[in-house]
This record gives sequence, structure tokens and C-alpha cells, in this order.
Amino acid sequence: MPDLPMTTTDAEPDDRMSAWLDDHIELYAVSALTPEETLRAERELAALPPEARAAYEARIVEIHTTMAGFASTYALEAPSDLRRRVLTNIFGGAGETGPEPSTTPQPVPIGERRQSPRRKTAVLAAAAATVVVALGAGVLIGRTTAPEPSPAATAVGETQQEVLTVLAAGDATVTAEPLADDHGTITVITSATAGRAVTLIRDVGRPLSPDSTFQLWLVGGAENPIPAGLIPGGDTEPVVVDDLGDSQVLAVTIEPAGGSPQPTTPILAQVPI
Repeated sequence: MPDLPMTTTDAEPDDRMSAWLDDHIELYAVSALTPEETLRAERELAALPPEARAAYEARIVEIHTTMAGFASTYALEAPSDLRRRVLTNIFGGAGETGPEPSTTPQPVPIGERRQSPRRKTAVLAAAAATVVVALGAGVLIGRTTAPEPSPAATAVGETQQEVLTVLAAGDATVTAEPLADDHGTITVITSATAGRAVTLIRDVGRPLSPDSTFQLWLVGGAENPIPAGLIPGGDTEPVVVDDLGDSQVLAVTIEPAGGSPQPTTPILAQVPI
């Protein structure tokens, strides 16, 4: 399996560092651990000597910087170029022919650095979540040559800017959760500073009926769940959820087409935000 690109500052972990923490730090950086694992990571970080803790904190910053770099580098490209470039730069591009070399510095492979199977899986899972979001954002973003943008094109432009704001935020975190009953996977990238979340549903195994839709709900900031958007059928463009407020969870249900004022079916997934 190809190595995930990292920046040139990536180095062999110090022997004093926890093996478990080293295996999970990338997923911790993008908030893709379970609540129990997150607490363990925070405890182990707090217990480290200052020098070792600083090394982990530098790695977390590096991951956030890489995510923001992916957003700014790929978001304005046509979807076909976007897919080729992202796959080439993240997964080594086996069998892919990329575009002309860019003058923008790119991450370099880890090379001979040793990785446990768990660590490599965690790194690739975190990268895959980021790629899903980047590819989804790319569907929304295409250059137009029309001299007078239509109202629809203007609306898309506003949405793409909201997506980019979240993707490029320094505190952006990625979480992916399976939907119950083989309804796919929801990927959410959240920024507290932007006050927004970008949401995608992919790999829908059981398609919805034409008179149904996925509906998003903000939970925890009010007495009742707050409707947060519709995703008809999944496998579509990203949905931007605004005004996260004090909400703690983004939940998903299946509702009648057009949505419901309150959930009427069991929750398929709950994503911490």
C-alpha cells in the first residue's frame, strides 16, 4: 500500500513517545477517534515530557497545514484534474498521469520510515477522509467563462466559497461515520472558527426511495433537534451546515422528500462536531 505523503519535517518518533499515541496521532488531529480514544490521546499527550509533547503538537499542526494546503491547491481545478492530482499527490498515483508539474511545494513521501500496520491504516484513513471532502468540494467548483453569471451560477459560487472557508480553516477537523442499514458513510469536516460544517454522504448501499431524503440535524444546542439541511439520495455535492452554535452533534435521519420539522425515523448516525 502506498505511503501517505508527509512534509519534510516528518521524523522518526522519539523512543519515549507512546507507541499507541504514535499509532493514533493523525486520527486524533482530524478528530476521527472515538470519544474514549480521544480521552486516552489527551491523557497521554498531557503526561509526556515537554520535548516529546512538542513533537506531537508539531505533527498535529503539520496535518492541519496539509489539509488546508489540499483545499487551496485543488479546490479551483476542474473535477477530472482534481481527482488525478489528489490521487497522485496523496496515494502515489499508481497508473495515473498527472498534469504539468506545479511550482507549489508538494509533500514528500515518508520513504523508509517504519510504520506499524495500525499506524499506516490510521494515516490512510485520515487522508481518505480529507480526499473525500476535497473531491466533493471540487464537484462544486468549476471555472465559468460566461460573461454574465446566471443566478444559479452565483449561488454555486457562494456555496463554493463557504466550502473553501471550512476546508482552509486552521481548526478544521474531519470525522467519518457509517450510516446504519447500509445507507452509506457520512463525512463531516467542521470548523468552529468558521461556525460551519461541510457534509457528504457517499457509498450509499441501499438507495432511498424517490419520496425520501437524508436530513441533517443539529443536536445539543437547543431543546429539540434543529433541521440543518437535506441530502437527496446521497452521492451528491457537499452540503454546508451554517450556524453550528452550541450544537454538539450532527445527526442524520431519513425523512419524506422536502424534510420534516422534527425527526420521524431512527437516527442513522451521530457525528460529534
